[in-house]
Amino acid sequence: MSNQKSKTNNQKFSFWVDLYRALILIAGVIALLVSALVVLPQSAVDKLAARLESRRGVSEYEKIALLYLSDEFLDGSFRIRAVIRNIAAAPTERIDAVVRLYSRERALLETVVARLDKDIIEPNDFARLELTVPRHTEGFAGYAVEFKSREGDIIPYKDMRRQITHNSNP
Repeated sequence: MSNQKSKTNNQKFSFWVDLYRALILIAGVIALLVSALVVLPQSAVDKLAARLESRRGVSEYEKIALLYLSDEFLDGSFRIRAVIRNIAAAPTERIDAVVRLYSRERALLETVVARLDKDIIEPNDFARLELTVPRHTEGFAGYAVEFKSREGDIIPYKDMRRQITHNSNP
């Protein structure tokens, strides 16, 4: 009878030793992967992340797509127009456009926050931006547009504008 009890105790002890060994092995593999990520250059990690993201199609971070963006000087004022589309499955609410005007030296001249024409953009629906800066800022050379929620979070967007290429051959 005591022989049978010692076998049961040895089996219990053996189970815990095997479990401990398995946990150490798993921890070692995780440590190896983490150290490999630390050693890799940032560009390689970015490429790996982009490749994984591209396999899924549209990134879950991109809620909107920029379809159209134009600008013009008209009677001493500067006008920007844009069209975005909600590419998320749920309605997107309270989005503003942040337009930054830059000088030739790439210095920030002015920042303008503009509302879109809709507060709630349903899935696959469009919203428009029309912004007129009334006075032409002296030394103005360029601008940048980004989209933010009214709570302050930047909303990444997918640039879906079509690139027009001019062919020099008729």
